[in-house]
Amino acid sequence: MNKAILTALIILITASFIVAEDRAFTNNDLNKYKGISNDDSSAEQGNIDGPNDSQNSFIKKEDKVQELKHYTVPYSGSSRRIIIQVTFNNRVTAPMLLDTGAPGMHISYELAEKLGIIDNRENELRVLIGGIGGTTPAILTIIDRIDVGEAGADFIPTLVSDSISPNFEGLVGMDFMTKYSVRIDTRKRVVIFEELPEYLNMPGGHDASWWRSTFHNFSSIRSAWAGYRNRIVKQSSYTEQQREVKMFVNRQYEKANELYNRLSGYASENSVPLEWR
Repeated sequence: MNKAILTALIILITASFIVAEDRAFTNNDLNKYKGISNDDSSAEQGNIDGPNDSQNSFIKKEDKVQELKHYTVPYSGSSRRIIIQVTFNNRVTAPMLLDTGAPGMHISYELAEKLGIIDNRENELRVLIGGIGGTTPAILTIIDRIDVGEAGADFIPTLVSDSISPNFEGLVGMDFMTKYSVRIDTRKRVVIFEELPEYLNMPGGHDASWWRSTFHNFSSIRSAWAGYRNRIVKQSSYTEQQREVKMFVNRQYEKANELYNRLSGYASENSVPLEWR
């Protein structure tokens, strides 16, 4: 399909469901990591705490004694540019930027291809993501498992787009860290992941807000492609170009439906309440 036509089509269809929570990470964002050299060893520490006194609705599991562990992972870079080694699907390990200000996972096309997530970009689910400089096309997918040292997480919605740096393959956001309290020790140059207690109302390690937001995003994308596909089906005849558009839209709907069904299946496995979906 003509690239210009394809780009215009993506913008037309996806403009109404930009994945706002998982914004694009651009070179402009790197400005917040500049100004400190890789040899910086200041004593500053960062904390991302789990449920606190203002979140009394979290209910601990009382049916067993929870033995909480902590994992120490070395990092490279500076105190404002924390680069850690991340293993994806027990197969590929790559340097990733730890960004506590980002909600989700974001990887490069190159890493996605190494993981076998992307075979043909034409067949993957296209979305637009918003960043400092505007919006940019990306691919939405799901990574089954990621590990940072011995700390791990399952089922991570992930955005795939162009590489933003030769020094790392993407960023690790808060989706991975929901089960941990995270401390950064800049003197020892390590990140410490401390397990949080399991909570009855955090199935799969996520609260109601995460589940509702994720279901809303996946459902909105699927509905948008379904609506566009239905409008195309009503046409009585097609030009060659329109046939290509129809095939593209069908693939997008099928991929969106596949990802939604994976999310729904994962929610059922973790007994997520229906009102959270």
